[in-house]
Amino acid sequence: MDLIIYNANIVTEEKTISGFIGIENGKFAVIGEGRPEMDAKEMEDAGGNYILPGAIDTHPHFFDPGAEWREDFKHGTRAAASGGFTTVLDMPNTTPPVKDRKTFELKMQRAKENSLIDFAFWGSAMPDNIHEFEVLKELGCIAFKAFTIDAGPNFMWSDEYDQFREMEKLAELGCIYGAHAENPGMVKRFSEKNISREWSLEVHDAERPWQAELTAIHTLLLYAGCTGCRLHICHMSIPEGARLIAEAKMKGIDVTAETCSHYLTLNYEDHAKYGTFARINPPLRSRERMNRLWEFVLDGTIDYLGTDHAPYLEEEKLSGDGNLRNAMCGAPEIDIAIPLLLDEGVKRRNMSLQRFAAFTAANAAKRFGLYPKKGAIMVGSDADFYIADLNAGWICSRKNTFSKSKVCKFAHEGKTLSSRIVSTYLRGNVIFENGRIKKEPGYGRYISV
Repeated sequence: MDLIIYNANIVTEEKTISGFIGIENGKFAVIGEGRPEMDAKEMEDAGGNYILPGAIDTHPHFFDPGAEWREDFKHGTRAAASGGFTTVLDMPNTTPPVKDRKTFELKMQRAKENSLIDFAFWGSAMPDNIHEFEVLKELGCIAFKAFTIDAGPNFMWSDEYDQFREMEKLAELGCIYGAHAENPGMVKRFSEKNISREWSLEVHDAERPWQAELTAIHTLLLYAGCTGCRLHICHMSIPEGARLIAEAKMKGIDVTAETCSHYLTLNYEDHAKYGTFARINPPLRSRERMNRLWEFVLDGTIDYLGTDHAPYLEEEKLSGDGNLRNAMCGAPEIDIAIPLLLDEGVKRRNMSLQRFAAFTAANAAKRFGLYPKKGAIMVGSDADFYIADLNAGWICSRKNTFSKSKVCKFAHEGKTLSSRIVSTYLRGNVIFENGRIKKEPGYGRYISV
C-alpha cells in the first residue's frame, strides 16, 4: 500500500466501520475493520475521527472568467478543499457564459491551470445556443443550466416556451436540464406590491415568495413529463417544492433536487441582522419552512447538496446607490457547508452518516455519471475523502478562508462549530491538512462524462 489510515470511523454506503483504509495508485485498495495487519509506505493514525467520501458540490460559482475579483478557480477550489470537497461541478453563468466550444475552452484553460480539486462543467441552456448543446455534450458538459427568470445581462433567461424547446433538445441528447426556478411574472407583481416597504430579508422573501418558486417548479415538472427530459431543480428553498417533487418521482418523472446549507441553517426571522449579506435568490424563508425543508432532506426526497457558493465584495453587498434592493445576491458557502450540516444534520437532527454521505457525495456522483469513480468509499474508487473531527470546537471566521473574498460580514461569522475538517485527500494524496494547502494549483483534473 502507498498509504494506510487507521484508527478511523469509516463511512461507507452501507455502514460505519471502525477500522482502516488502504490506498494504492490513488484508489481505495482495502477497507478493513480493526487494526491493519499490513504495512504501507506511509501509516497515519486518524485518532478516532471520521472518514467520509469526498464531497461533490453540484452548484458553485467561481466567477472565472469574468469577475475574478470576487472568486476564481485558484482560490475557490482551495476553499472547497478546506471544506471537504474533492469535486466541483462549476456553473456556466460566467462572463462569457459556457455556451459553445470557444467559451468552454476558455474556461477549461483557466481550470486546468488553477484548480486544486477535480472539476466538471455545466453548459449553458439559453434560447440562443440550443444549436450548441450537442457540441457541449461532446466536450463533456455534465448537464445544462437555465434560468426561468432574469439572470442579468450576460446570461439569457428562458421563458416557458424556451424551457420547453431546450428540454426537448436535451431529451434527444439524453442530457440533464438544470434550472433556477422562479416565475418572473409572480416575482414582478409581488415586488410591485411590496415596493413601498423598507427592504429586509423578510421583504425579500415577500417579493420573491415561495409561490413563485413553486409555480416554476410545477411548470418544469410538467415539461419534463411531456418531453422525457431528465430534470434537476437547483438550490430549492421550499418544502412545498420538495413535496411536489416527491409526487413527481412517484409518477415516474426523472427529477432530482438540490438544496443549500443556507436554506437549512438560516431564515429571515432568526437571522435578519445579516441583511444584504444574507440576500440570496431564491430568498431565505421563514423558520417554519426551514425546519420543514429538513424533513425532505432526511427522507431522501432532496437528493444532494449544492453550495451556490458566490462570494461578493462588501461594496457589492451594500450597493453603491444606497438602495438595498440593488445589492448583489449570493453568499460564500463552500468552505463551511459540510461542518455546518454535520453539526445541524448529523448531531442535532439525527441524520445518519450514510444519508449524509449520500446527500453530499454519492447521489450527485450517480446522477451526473461520476459513480463509482467518485462519490463513495469502496475498493476501486478514487481515494477522495476527508477526515472530520465531530468534537473539535472552533470559531468560524472568513479572515481564515482560502476564498478570494474575505469579507467578515456574511452569516456564520463568529459562530462556534463542533465539526471541523481535519484533512482532505484527492486521489489518495493530501491536499488540505490542519489549515494548510498541501498541493499546488493545477493538481485537479477535468472529469469528462
